[in-house]
Amino acid sequence: MNTVSTALFGNYRNGEYLQFMKNVVAIYGNYDTNALLLKARLQTLTDATTALDEVFMAATAHELTPELQALDMRRDKALMGIKVNLNGFSYSEDTETVKAASLLMTNYLSHGDRIDKLSYQQGTAVIDALLTDWKDNPTLLNAVNMLAIGHWVNLLAQLNKEFDEMYVIRAKTSLKPGQIDQKRREMRSAYDEIVQDTISFSRVATDKTPYYAIIDEMNGLINNYNTSVTLRLTSRNTESNDVDNLVANSAS
Repeated sequence: MNTVSTALFGNYRNGEYLQFMKNVVAIYGNYDTNALLLKARLQTLTDATTALDEVFMAATAHELTPELQALDMRRDKALMGIKVNLNGFSYSEDTETVKAASLLMTNYLSHGDRIDKLSYQQGTAVIDALLTDWKDNPTLLNAVNMLAIGHWVNLLAQLNKEFDEMYVIRAKTSLKPGQIDQKRREMRSAYDEIVQDTISFSRVATDKTPYYAIIDEMNGLINNYNTSVTLRLTSRNTESNDVDNLVANSAS
């Protein structure tokens, strides 16, 4: 295959966009770009990525960063609280309790065993998706109610919402949109050039193998990011106040 998939750049948050480009640089860095005649293109992309990264490094010193870190730690604890409870219920002598715990744990793990290790943006999206499953799927909602863990689910939903809102506030107050937009355009231009050259060489080079390998890795990377972004957008569009009613439902 000598075609690179289309990345949904328009839907990438600034942090996602930057991390994606860092991953692209890492992929090309594993190959002899000098021999592949891509060294200059890679350097241009590297420089553009470094320029935007420097802007983001300044954001880590923003006054909201400690609050973000505290919220992230609290939602990680909420995730752990849910897992510990589900694991505990799995030892119950009541078969229905074990079944309910198993259903929820299976769904939880389908979203990832270490959600707490994901990036800020990915973690928020995955938690949104998990919560959506547990409120929209009748079987899973019944399991939540049966085990009376609605207060944990509600806590996780609230913390995730607060984290996302604060993340957006920090981004708006610590970064200059015009500067970020310009650097994103520069990175996009450098990205398009190296991708176009890679595709061109993959068609005419005597040894096409390394170009195909790069393209395969790029497509895998793009698929991962597109899936994550689509998941986040879908979760955001379907989010409702139903999550807030889980505690009441579990008590009824």
